[in-house]
Amino acid sequence: MNEKIEQLIARHENYKNKWLMLTNDDLFGRMCLQDEMITLSSQIKAEYAERKIVMDVEKWQRLIELKLELDDNWKKMYTDATANWKIDSEYQDEDIEQSTRKLQYELLYNKAMTITEFINIVKLNNKALFTI
Repeated sequence: MNEKIEQLIARHENYKNKWLMLTNDDLFGRMCLQDEMITLSSQIKAEYAERKIVMDVEKWQRLIELKLELDDNWKKMYTDATANWKIDSEYQDEDIEQSTRKLQYELLYNKAMTITEFINIVKLNNKALFTI
């Protein structure tokens, strides 16, 4: 997934480097790139949402398990705070992955939204060149 994101961003940067020298084919290619970026962003966002639901269920189940654990004197072994801390430490790697996923889809979507502005600037420049 990361490789695909890097490829799309590299294509985006290549178009940016051309700046006002974009041809009509380049403009179309850039619009197609925008569509690809939005599609991939939506896929990553869907994966994020799906995984979040699964993790929330797993964390609640784990919380219940921990709160039901009793010691030899039939006292609860974990308070709410210690149980939550234990769960947070158990799911730390997955939480980091989730944060990364969220940043990826937001970055990709925001980059894709700038493409429209770049295209409009090129179109205005082309129009100004032909009206003189």
